[in-house]
Formats: sequence, C-alpha cells, structure tokens
Amino acid sequence: MGTIQNLKSVFDYLEARNLGAAIIGLENYLTIHPNQVNSDRLHAIRTDCQLMADYWKRGFKDPQLPSLFQALLQRLYVLWGNICRSYAIGHNSFMSSIYMRQHMSARDWSPQNILEELETFVSNVAILELEPSQQREAKRRELYCQHQHDMNVLFDHILTSADLWTDGIAMAMEEILLSPTVDTNDQQLIVSAVMLSSMELFDIAKFRTLVHVYEKAVDERVRQRALVGWVLALRGRLIATIYPEQIDLVHHLLEDEDHCKELVELQEQIVFCMHAEHDTETIQREIMPDLLKNQSLRMTRNGIEEAEEDPMEDILHPGEQERKLEQMEASFQRMVNMQKQGSDIYFGGFSQMKRFSFFNELSNWFVPFYPNHPDVMEVLEKTGMNRFLNVMMEKGPFCNSDKYSFVFAFQQVISQIPQNMRGMLERGEATLNELPSEELESAAYIRRTYLQDLYRFFRLFPERSAFVNPFDMDGSFLFFADPIFSKTHLELFFNDVTAFFLKQDRLYNVLKLLSNYGEARRDFQFWMMYGYLAQHYANESALAFSDLQCYTNALEIQPDHERALAGLARAFFYREMYKEALETYDKLLTICPDKKSYRLNFAASLTNLGQYDEALKELYRLNYEFPDDQKVNRVLAWALVCEGKYEAADKIYEQLLATDNVYPDDLLNYGYSLWFSGHIDEAADCFHRFLKEEDYDPDFILENEAVLLREKGISEPEQQLMLYLL
Repeated sequence: MGTIQNLKSVFDYLEARNLGAAIIGLENYLTIHPNQVNSDRLHAIRTDCQLMADYWKRGFKDPQLPSLFQALLQRLYVLWGNICRSYAIGHNSFMSSIYMRQHMSARDWSPQNILEELETFVSNVAILELEPSQQREAKRRELYCQHQHDMNVLFDHILTSADLWTDGIAMAMEEILLSPTVDTNDQQLIVSAVMLSSMELFDIAKFRTLVHVYEKAVDERVRQRALVGWVLALRGRLIATIYPEQIDLVHHLLEDEDHCKELVELQEQIVFCMHAEHDTETIQREIMPDLLKNQSLRMTRNGIEEAEEDPMEDILHPGEQERKLEQMEASFQRMVNMQKQGSDIYFGGFSQMKRFSFFNELSNWFVPFYPNHPDVMEVLEKTGMNRFLNVMMEKGPFCNSDKYSFVFAFQQVISQIPQNMRGMLERGEATLNELPSEELESAAYIRRTYLQDLYRFFRLFPERSAFVNPFDMDGSFLFFADPIFSKTHLELFFNDVTAFFLKQDRLYNVLKLLSNYGEARRDFQFWMMYGYLAQHYANESALAFSDLQCYTNALEIQPDHERALAGLARAFFYREMYKEALETYDKLLTICPDKKSYRLNFAASLTNLGQYDEALKELYRLNYEFPDDQKVNRVLAWALVCEGKYEAADKIYEQLLATDNVYPDDLLNYGYSLWFSGHIDEAADCFHRFLKEEDYDPDFILENEAVLLREKGISEPEQQLMLYLL
C-alpha cells in the first residue's frame, strides 16, 4: 500500500509541476525497488535538470527555458508511467498472465513487422480464392486460426507493454490503423487495445494516435472506435500541467461542428448504456409477461413445442385471439420504441450468454463479428447454411459481443426447436427485427453497438476489476464535464446535453456539467438551472455558486422575471432573511396577486418577522378560500401559536394529526403550543413522538425555537426540566 501511495505522491508533484520533488520521490521508490534501466533514465533526467538549474543560476535568460522545463516534466511523467505500468502488471494475477503469454511468443513487436504481418494476412486471404476448392476450406481454417491467435497476442502486447509509446511508434501505428491494405477487423481490434491501455494510464502518444485516426479514417467502424477511445482516455487534470498538447488536439477537432454533434450523441448514448439494467427490469417486469401469456408456444422436457389450438376457444371467447395479438403487438412495439430511443434492450438476455469459453479470451470481447472467426466457423459447420442465422448476423440489431453469443446459443437450441419452425429458420422465412442497411452503416448505430460491447465487457468479464470502468458513477462517462471542453465551440451544445440529463433526472450530473460552463455561456438559462440545483444540493461542497447568487444574476439579465424572483424569495426564506423574502414575495404578488403559494409564503414571512396581525389576515383569507389545504392550515396554526391563540391553534393541529400521514413538524409545533398553554405532559408526549420520528437529540427542541421560548417567558430552569422529561 505504501508503494502505491509513493507513486501517487509522485504524480501529485508532477501535476503541481514540482519537478524536484517528483525526482526525489522516484529516487526513493527505486531505492526500495531497484531497476537499472529506470535508475539510468532517472539519472539522465536529474542530470539535465541540474544543468538547466546551473545555467539559470548564473543569471542567463534562456528563452528556451519554459520548453526545456516542460520537456523534462514530460520525460519524468513517461518514466513514472512506465514504472506504474510495470507495478500494475506485476501486482495483478490476470494482467501478469496475459503479459507472460505475449512475452513468451518472442515476436518482433516493431510497428514495421506488425504492418508486414497484417498485410501478409490480407494477401493470403486473397490468394485463397486461387486454391483448388477441395483444399481451400482447410487452408482458410488454418489461416484464420493462426491469424486470430496472432491478433490475440498483439492485443495483449499493446495492453501490457511496459513502456509508453514514443512519437515514432505512434506515427507508425497510426499508419497501420489508416492503411487500406490492412483488414478493418484488425484495425478495430487494435484501436480497442490502444483505448484500454490509455484508459489505464494516460499516454499522449496513444491519445494523439486515436485523435488522428478519428479525423482521418475512411472506415466508419475504425473511426467510431477511435472517437470512443480518445474520449474515454481524456485526462483533464493533465491538460495544463504536463501535456498542453492535449488541448490543441481536442480544440482542433471542435472547430468542426459535425465533430461536436457526434460528441453530443456519444454522451447521450453512453448514458443509455448505463440504463441497461433498469431497462432489463422494465422488459422483464412489464413487457415479457404480456408477450409470453399471449403466445402459443410451451416449454417441455423435449424442448419448445407449439401448443395446440383449442377449437372451442373461438366459440366461447370470440375475438379473444385478436385481442391477444393486439396486446402482444403493443408490447413488442413498446420494446422496439425503447430500442429506437437508444435503450439497450438485449442486455438482459445476452448477459446470461457470456459464459461460453469464447469469452475467456480477453480480445474476443472487442473483436468485430466475422463468420471466419475460428470459433464461429466451427459452429457454422455444425448448423449448416441456416439462412435465419446468416440474416441475423448480417442485419440483426445486436452488438458484436451478442452476435457471438447468439451463434453459440443457436447451436445449442437448434435441435430442441419444433421441426416445422426449424424448417422456417433454415429457409430464412422467420426473422427478428432486421435493420435496413443504411442504419447498419450509420455512425450512430456503429457507435451505439460498440458502446454496448464495452458495457458488457466492463459489467460481465470475470476479470473486469483489473480495468478502469468508465461506466461507473465516478468514472469518465461524463466527459462533457472535462475542463478541456470549457470555453470551446462545444459549449454551444452544452445546453442540449444539460437538457438531456435533466430529462433523465440525473440532477447531480447536470450540476457537474454546469460547473464546466465558461463565463461567456453563463446566460439566464444557466443561472436559473444552477440556482435550482444549488437549492437541491444545498450542502454540496462542490457548488461554485449559491442559489442566492444564481437568482440575483438571473434577475440582472431579466429583471422582474417571475421564476427568478420566486427562486430568490425561497433562497432568502431558507436563510431566514425574512425581511428580504417578504419584499421579494411582495413583488411577486404584484405580478401574480392571486397565486396561492406566493400569498402563503408572504404570510409565513410576516409570521417570522413577528407581524402576526397582518399575517393572520392573509392566512384567514386563504383558509376561507382553501379550507382543505394542509399547507395553509399548517402556517395558520403556527401563526396562531406565535400570536398566543393556543386553543384555536390546537384545534387545527388535532385535525392535522388525525390524518394518515402525519407531518413530523406538526408534532413539534403542536408540542410548543401545548407547552406555552401549560399542558406540559401532552407537550412532552408530542416532543417524544417527534424525536422518535426524526431521530433528533432532545436539545433540538430548545435550540430550534430559542428566541420564541424566551418571548413566551419560558425560563431556563423550565427548559431544563423539559429536557429532563425527554
């Protein structure tokens, strides 16, 4: 634990640009964990730092000093990152196992060699068509088996490579990911490996590669994976400190409005993924029961059988069959609509199908679906040319991970399906929600299904704890709140995302988003939203502005705006600034003289200011107009207590306490009324019930109304005796 803390403290020094302390911190670490290569690199950094300091001490003004210092800071970060990566691999059994597997392959991991191998594979696939038909399939199987094995090892290598990338490696890997002579499936898998690696430990070279691939890729699947990759790899706290280049890369992207729109879609799609479990519950609890009770299939020990129709059903219940069909269609359409809105409706079903041995291989969670995957080829040989299966794999509404699950599950259940239905499947006469080609090729669909692949990995992979989960509430899913996007062109779209989160009732996320607005974007709508959330999260330490500030600023933009005045009045009232609250409610009553809530709060403010006569005049009018309104009765009763009209107040409290849902404050205030009128036992009983309900300390009774107790002549000994009773 101490070792991890030492490495974290080094990063804190780097973030604070304290180069000297960071060097000392790494020296201390290497004293405990000696490593000749790392020690030599650190010695070189210290030597260069000392030369820079010596030159500066002599009084020379070197114009290159800022860039030299920044370069040293980055060199030290790279060394720190390499050490952290080695430590993480060495102290996690899963990461250690995949590191050892790729390390034992003794391959040449240079980008040049990787490119040659990938291009050779494409060439060999093309040559297959020239082979005699009787030899072609055997060679195809052998070729794809070897290639998939090589890609698995390459994936592991990228993920567990101890050293961060150099600029040269990054440029070469970028060429591979953009090359038209490399298979798109291989490029997509490599992008996922780069993303996973960057999420674990920020690497500016990998980040730059992902950004460039997103900008330049022609293949939309590669491009969308790169987009998700660099977004999830963002590290805002490194922006100004160590890698300001990250700002330039991202801000350049944001000059394109289409990029901004894709980021908005991506943010929303990530949230829809995170609702997968909730959507699954909705489907299982509300939709599936309707579908199952209206279908004509039944499960038997021999498999699924079609239930025989009852010939008397139409006679006894005419129209029942049509009603069932309509109900089933409505339930199915509801599920389709959920999917169109972005819901991951298949997560619940397919989450139970990730126990196939296929998913023991890490890279298989990220590999695009293709029929020549060795594991799939084996299944297709057993099931034959089933047209239903082929259509589902080509046009089915599933992510890649679920397509693999579908194939393996299909192999297991095909023999249990009734013969007549099996024939329909083999002829392709039955389909399941096929999607048109234009939708399958759209950027939004490709991105959504890839996010679903990622969500399944981070939720279901047995060794998922070895990775940083971006879908956790404290993860990087809320990337719009990253400081790198503040004061950029993307701010023009902030309100769209904020509105989306409000519809999803994710108020705390909205608060974080609003905190990222630059000053130029803090318009009337901003101050109103922030004011509302500041009242909702009044005790949140992260609040940048109070509700009082927000509504004041909003009124400077739109004076006499009703909702802004109402928010300001509430802010005053909650702070017990009753004079200011009274003045604000008075303004509101000039705008809406008959609005009940304003009149009631106006009267409450008068009560708290001790102006009981005026308060009671308004409260009696309200009570006459709304005799059954409990809020009105509650404020009226308390005003009567303050005025000393205890008998009238007690009658109202008895009515309030006779309801099924007793409001705890009514018990408290009734207790004060009884105490002030000399009914001590009954008052203590009310206080007891209140304290039990709210779990307060008895001292609260005295502290809550200390001023009023003095005004009513309750002496200090009497107060202590009440505490004694409680």
